[in-house]
Amino acid sequence: MSTIVPREEKRAGLSVLLVHERFAPDYQGGGEYVVLETARYLQMAGVTVQVITAGDPDIKEFQGVKTQRLPVSSYRFNLEWRAVLEAAHEVDIIHAFTYHSLIPARRAATMLGKPIVCGVLGLFGSAWRDMRGKIVGRFFERFERALINRPYDARLFLSDFSVQLARNSNISTDDSYVIEPGISLEDYYSIDEKNYVLFAGKMDVRKGIDMVLEVAHQLPHVPFKVVGWGENYSKFSASVPPNVSVEPFVDREQLCQALAAARVFLFPTKAETFGLVIVEAMASGCAVVSTSPLPFLGAKLSVDDVALAVESVERLWSDPELCRQLGEKNKIMARQYVWPKHVDKLIAVYHSVIDKKTGVEI
Repeated sequence: MSTIVPREEKRAGLSVLLVHERFAPDYQGGGEYVVLETARYLQMAGVTVQVITAGDPDIKEFQGVKTQRLPVSSYRFNLEWRAVLEAAHEVDIIHAFTYHSLIPARRAATMLGKPIVCGVLGLFGSAWRDMRGKIVGRFFERFERALINRPYDARLFLSDFSVQLARNSNISTDDSYVIEPGISLEDYYSIDEKNYVLFAGKMDVRKGIDMVLEVAHQLPHVPFKVVGWGENYSKFSASVPPNVSVEPFVDREQLCQALAAARVFLFPTKAETFGLVIVEAMASGCAVVSTSPLPFLGAKLSVDDVALAVESVERLWSDPELCRQLGEKNKIMARQYVWPKHVDKLIAVYHSVIDKKTGVEI
């Protein structure tokens, strides 16, 4: 692992191209939010930011970030190296994210002799087999390994446990840095009426949605709420017991409202590079029940341990005062995750990579 050394030099002369196959307002998961906030806070720090992505070409800007959107699918974006090449001519560094931006961005960087960093937003390892089945899942697992193992000037991970997953998956962690993401703390709040146990996320096996449903079945006296999205949304919505309410994810304001009224946040995920929604739940004053290695107060689960999940949720739900106390402590713990800290470390990595690549300080 490499060490981040903050630098105090003026950032106004630094320019970066961010490459990701999806960018807000298009949404499929937490990765788009990370890329958006990275772009916004880089600009606030004086860095010139360009974004190239797939989507509607008529959308030229979102929340102050200018974008170039190609009218292709996220999978087709793998082939759009010419567009990335054109966009990258005048920048100092290319920052591409898993999954479908790495191939075109790396080809463009190689042709231009530009430094490139790989942002690991997604890394699932053997969890691909649960998500796609044993045969197809192994193909995705190998593709992931090959993609992240290609030569980059740096690999950026969101957590120490993501680095460990990479090592367990035989993915190189040479020239790697851990830069934890942030949240906008001012967006999250808590209300006195804590009315349910909440799950928020993509409705797939990796996120543990099947365990959430089983826990709800075994605790019919406990109200649950699910805010989700994904191809399994309709199937899941039709199979929930009476104590579960389900609503589709709309935007982050809706998510903040749902978190504010949750007494317990249940998130039995099988693989995460970070798990930003857990920090959001902490900032909203929830007690957390999860398999995540992140530090939080509530209950730590082992993957697929339904019995412990049921016992933990029931114990916490039946003790509102304990949940309130744990939630207040979680709020304090969440304060360490802020975007300015993330971007300061990121800019230091950019400068280090550029200096090493070119021998010229920016």
